[in-house]
Amino acid sequence: MTNDGFKAGIQGYPGSYHAIAARQYWQDAPLTLVPADSFDHLAAMLRDGSTDVAVMAIENSIAGSLLQNYRILRENGFWVSGEIYLRIKHNLLSLPGTKLSDITEVASHPMALNQCLEFLHGFPSWKLVESEDTALSALRLSQSRIHNQACIASEDAASLYGMQILARGIETNKANYTRFFIVNRQRTDIDPAADKASVYIRIPDRKGQLLKVLQVIDNHHLNMSKLQSFPVLGSFREYFFHIDIEFDHIHQYIGLRSELESLTFEYEETGIYRRADVTSIIEKQKKYRQPL
Repeated sequence: MTNDGFKAGIQGYPGSYHAIAARQYWQDAPLTLVPADSFDHLAAMLRDGSTDVAVMAIENSIAGSLLQNYRILRENGFWVSGEIYLRIKHNLLSLPGTKLSDITEVASHPMALNQCLEFLHGFPSWKLVESEDTALSALRLSQSRIHNQACIASEDAASLYGMQILARGIETNKANYTRFFIVNRQRTDIDPAADKASVYIRIPDRKGQLLKVLQVIDNHHLNMSKLQSFPVLGSFREYFFHIDIEFDHIHQYIGLRSELESLTFEYEETGIYRRADVTSIIEKQKKYRQPL
């Protein structure tokens, strides 16, 4: 800890969606954000103690799972102590005084560009430039003082770097959410109110073995909210499975765990934590869902 509070590593820069997620998760807590250029860099900072904790995107409702980050968690033995979902709202930013008709080039993270293609297709002459981070694109543009360029980033980035917003909410899908993990270097004390567990399992390559695992979860009347497979490197037809399990009381999970351990030859907990309240997200998705 520092006199300024604890240090949280983020992938990206001030004004990035990782930064927004961190501020929302800890709200009024004293917090120093430490930027990282990549998720591997973020992991290295957490390992060597440059940060006390890290905020790491793990999946997006449009792009899907960030498989490299599941790998990072497993290979480093990191511990997940929380989660937060953030509504991703993309905006077209420019230097003050720039008009939409002046724009010839737009920069942003490739995921942000892809999530705004419907808007961008309306301007086929624009050159799209990929960058490492949405907020970094805004910072670079603010320093360049080039008036025919724009970037895609958050409202926070616009405010931080003195940019104007030419167009708000340009993301194609309005039900665009990213789930972030709160990641610790090592296992922390479990909150007595914890109601979610993230685990890795590795099962024998035998007929029906995964089905048995799923059946045990069902027999305990618990909800499996995530199932993600990963190949075991160097082992043909062997897989890790990441599973998120939701429960009401920790003893329900402990009872399930003892049975699952008997069905697997590798069972590793990645985190036990309080799950984020996604009620409002589900309601908004119903609103934006198109009828078949």
